[in-house]
Amino acid sequence: MEFSIAEFLFGEGASAWNTAFGIIGGILASILFGWGILKGVAGFLSRKRVLSPTRGDTPKLEGSKDSGPPVKHYINVPTGRPVVGRATELAQLAEMLAETGEEQVNNSGAILSGQGGIGKTTLARAFAEQNAQDYAGVLWVNAATRQGVIDGLANLCGPLGLEVPVAPVEGHAQQVLAALAASGERWLIIYDNVENRDDMRGLVPRGSHLIATTRQGEGWPGFGALGAEVLGFDIEDGAAVKLLMAEAGRGDDASGARDLAEKLGGLPLALVMAGGLIRKEGLGFGEYLDQVARIIAREPKNGDYPDSVIGAVRLSYEKLDDDAKLVADLFAWWAPEGLEPRLITDAPSGAHWGGYKKDVPEVVQDLAQSPERVAAAVEALEERSILRRGAVGFELHRMSAAALRAMQGEAPLSGAAALLAAVYPGGEKSPAFSPQWPACRRLTPHLRSLWASGAAPESAAMDFLLNQASIFLGKTGDVSGCAETARASLLLMEARLPEEDREIAVGYANLGAALKRAGDLDGAEAALRRAVALDAAHRPGTVDLAESHDLLGGVLLEKGRGGDSAALIAALREYQRSAAILRRHVPRQSDGRAQVLNNLGAVRDALRQGAAALRLYEYSLAIQRQVLPEGDARLGYGLMNVGAMALTQGAADRAEGLLQEALALRQAVYLEAPRHEEIVNAAGWLVSTYLVRAVAGENRGMREMKARQLCEAFGFEFDAAVEMAKQFSYAPGG
Repeated sequence: MEFSIAEFLFGEGASAWNTAFGIIGGILASILFGWGILKGVAGFLSRKRVLSPTRGDTPKLEGSKDSGPPVKHYINVPTGRPVVGRATELAQLAEMLAETGEEQVNNSGAILSGQGGIGKTTLARAFAEQNAQDYAGVLWVNAATRQGVIDGLANLCGPLGLEVPVAPVEGHAQQVLAALAASGERWLIIYDNVENRDDMRGLVPRGSHLIATTRQGEGWPGFGALGAEVLGFDIEDGAAVKLLMAEAGRGDDASGARDLAEKLGGLPLALVMAGGLIRKEGLGFGEYLDQVARIIAREPKNGDYPDSVIGAVRLSYEKLDDDAKLVADLFAWWAPEGLEPRLITDAPSGAHWGGYKKDVPEVVQDLAQSPERVAAAVEALEERSILRRGAVGFELHRMSAAALRAMQGEAPLSGAAALLAAVYPGGEKSPAFSPQWPACRRLTPHLRSLWASGAAPESAAMDFLLNQASIFLGKTGDVSGCAETARASLLLMEARLPEEDREIAVGYANLGAALKRAGDLDGAEAALRRAVALDAAHRPGTVDLAESHDLLGGVLLEKGRGGDSAALIAALREYQRSAAILRRHVPRQSDGRAQVLNNLGAVRDALRQGAAALRLYEYSLAIQRQVLPEGDARLGYGLMNVGAMALTQGAADRAEGLLQEALALRQAVYLEAPRHEEIVNAAGWLVSTYLVRAVAGENRGMREMKARQLCEAFGFEFDAAVEMAKQFSYAPGG
């Protein structure tokens, strides 16, 4: 594995002993600085100002009411074919939403349920197009996961006057929902493809209308429910026949179209795909029927899709050239949204291509080096209705993807992981730092989809992806995703490596760190005790064992701060064990020894021995200044520890310069996230420092002005900051 425990936590070159580094900056921030400044800006983490994707046009359907003037916000709503044969359902949906109240959260929405491929998404889109003018705006959310809902809601930050996050977390979504409810405006919000009702808990908007599409027909108390059915094909004028003929571009042979529509079961997904192929290949309805019937007869039954889908998918697939088949094979394993040619073509120039291209079949390697061929392949897939254009890139229906996966061997699967691994940030471009986050956000859904398939390759590439994703998700505040990917990485390592391999212990340590971040201290302790046991058994007396002892000490210290006095003593014991090993391996003037002093300071701090803690923190920082390069991100934690502790010990004058330096360093590290939690933390402590010195009469006007500027920049309440600063004593020059 390319990254160590330390890099999981803090990025390239950092040591795992930094688990305690910054504890004063985090724990005291929540305890001493928790008067509303930090909690009040939870929704501001990691933001930058960007424009929300909007469209001002609302397509008008045949037979629909006049759409009126274009709506101001029409966000991420996909485009697509006109709806056919759904007039009754559209009217029922409108009536259902009109009858529900606006005050109760569970009475403001409707559920569109039905089997995959039935046209739930198309129906929801058609309703948005037809009724957009009745709302302040329309928001479309890809809601297959809870994080997808959070990401989708973040698109309302711009329209609601909030800054848009680089990496949205639940706090951002809650702030959006609060602002939406307070706006007094009614939006139409569509949660498309909800896989699990629990993913929406706490994320249902008030005062707006919500439509959720889902395959789950039950478990939606309080919501109106509308079950979508297949389209009719009993007569030549049936909706299924009309849709098939429209997609095929044919106005003749309605009888043949009816027979084919019946064979495809009136399922819109299969009808659209059949129509696309007929239009492209010039087939007759009868000719297509004969071919698809033979496929359906020989294909095994599969619960993931109906016969009509595998028939339509395979028939279209067999008509593709080799390049388009390869692209379809790869896209089938990635996330169904955000599919782009560059997922393939970026790989040969990726930083890790040399290490992972051996897992990519040679024909895919050749294809990846030809953007023109990949673009032509994607165009062919779109022409045959296998792909459709989405808000970002292309989309592949989940049932089509399942059918494509069932038709493949292992080579595309291995290649899909390796292509992502070739370009996923790592090494010097660690996902711990915000300049890499846009790339991580684009790629992470694809690797998570690949893992969720249950068939991910047991390869170094997949292991690398999961480990790197856990770094990114942890740094951007997705604690559940961080733990999920860390656990997945460990499972993969245990499947492919013997117990004595170092990476197994690293995997347990990474999982422990992720669970600690998620607040599961018991789970974190269990994982880290396992890491200690493995290192003690297979690498006794090594720095690896010292790292594991140290990480375990950090979890026990956290428990001690929660009131478990025995855990504090246990934490001290773990740190002492780590220090004893390091003394044999690490020079006195080194970052490792500096961090030993830091951790001892953290224990002294927890034991309320502030003066001793401050001295240890200062010794640690002094060593780090000697051994670390200027601007090294690790210095930020030391600066915060010393600065915050100095302030609490009545030395605001010593704290000020350190906290200014910490803020500047963190702003440099998180260029893409000017309100990252670590920046907000440093700014909050600096506000208190300015105000403590201002009250003491030390250039009062200038320091109050600086404090006000920081409060304005980070959304702090200045009056609350003044009250908070009163708790800190100050003895100038002390």
